[in-house]
Amino acid sequence: MYQIAIKTILAVSLLFLNACSAQGKKSSINEEKSRDSVSDTLAVGYTYWWPQSGPFVGYCGDEYALVFLGTVQFIDIPAKDSTSVVVSQQGGIQINEVLAVRDLKKNRYMNQNLLVSDCFYGKDLKKGDRVMVFCYEYEDNYSIAGRKSILKIEETNDPIVQSIKKYIKANQNPIAIKSDILLWQNYGLDDQLKQIINCKEAMD
Repeated sequence: MYQIAIKTILAVSLLFLNACSAQGKKSSINEEKSRDSVSDTLAVGYTYWWPQSGPFVGYCGDEYALVFLGTVQFIDIPAKDSTSVVVSQQGGIQINEVLAVRDLKKNRYMNQNLLVSDCFYGKDLKKGDRVMVFCYEYEDNYSIAGRKSILKIEETNDPIVQSIKKYIKANQNPIAIKSDILLWQNYGLDDQLKQIINCKEAMD
């Protein structure tokens, strides 16, 4: 009788331990999946009200928070408010090549593969388009500043891509791309580039 009781206790203990182990593994797997899904996506705001947009923002050239080459993956149906006015349109861009990045207090780029934002309304973009994206710091977070902060490109060695790479390599010294002013005229950004060049030359 004593041996039967011992065996029963051992069997119940083993079943309890196995159940706990299985539950622990399940929780671990769920947590891992949750971390993966979060870490794979970088959510970025949209400061559409900024007076300037594009790669040359600010009187002397604001420092980039994140610049990358990517491919548009999806663009959702525009969201509307109660008066049927379009207020936002979310989309996602696959991050293919990071050109510049800074860690911010409220956000960090941790090799995420996808950027999502509600900045796509009114932009001439569709799934599959190649783009160069410029993000700035706003309230300690990444933000896309206006319409010209996402520029469509044909390929990764486009002249404007090479120009931005030179600019970044020179620690955002606009003198390094002074000869590219006519190139940026095609994008309506030559005056902004001239402005930050004039500012840099005045400081020197």
